[in-house]
Amino acid sequence: MRDLPRPIPPHDAHTHTVFSDGSASVREMTLAAEAVGLDCIAITDLAGPDVGSIDAHVDEIERVAADSEVAVLAGVELPILDANGLLALPGGDLGRLPLVLAGLDQETAGIATDVPADRSRLVDRVFAAYTAVVESGHVNVIARPFNLGRFPAPLTPDELPRAWVRDLARLMADCDVMLELAADAWWWQPDLPAVDFMLQWVPVLQVFARHEVRFVAGTGAREPAAVGNNHFTRRIMRMAGIELSQLVNLRGIARRRRT
Repeated sequence: MRDLPRPIPPHDAHTHTVFSDGSASVREMTLAAEAVGLDCIAITDLAGPDVGSIDAHVDEIERVAADSEVAVLAGVELPILDANGLLALPGGDLGRLPLVLAGLDQETAGIATDVPADRSRLVDRVFAAYTAVVESGHVNVIARPFNLGRFPAPLTPDELPRAWVRDLARLMADCDVMLELAADAWWWQPDLPAVDFMLQWVPVLQVFARHEVRFVAGTGAREPAAVGNNHFTRRIMRMAGIELSQLVNLRGIARRRRT
């Protein structure tokens, strides 16, 4: 029997370990990537000033990478702290990390807390935060983009002004900041049936694709069993017409960093 092809997408660009809120070690997450046939896994734990220096964690990732059959990238996920795009920067050398993700979370001031009553002001704040993060120079991936459905004032993809999405896409392309195709994107819109969410989400992704924003596929896995579970991502790529060639070659990034 011939071997089956590698999974599509072939990488997982967003995973967490016991360094932050995951349940497994770097080695265990890497073994999971090997088991499901991925080309590359990125370890992108949540970080910030409260976790101390990331250098020892990066050292561990690089040690595991040296003995792994799959490429392993050291990364980090930075919470966006407020509507001005302030980032929770950790101690240590961010220059060692080929992937630096940033995303809104349940504590983002002005968006998830202290929410304005006027929804147009809320939309302003969301795009202002993303714009500032892209322009900061610290980040090369927007994680869990527009994950607004579980916030106190939920926003759906249909409520995102397309002109603003277009402007953000152009800025991301100019700054070489990638967009995560999040495997749990549907989960962030609990009031929308999955099919309805996809019908709203696809046109947003198509704007980014038309403006040549590059993509990464990430699961946000916090345990080995979730690594590489990109079935939803594959489905949404097909619906949006996003080709495999529009995904960043993470294995290529890992190879360049080892030479």
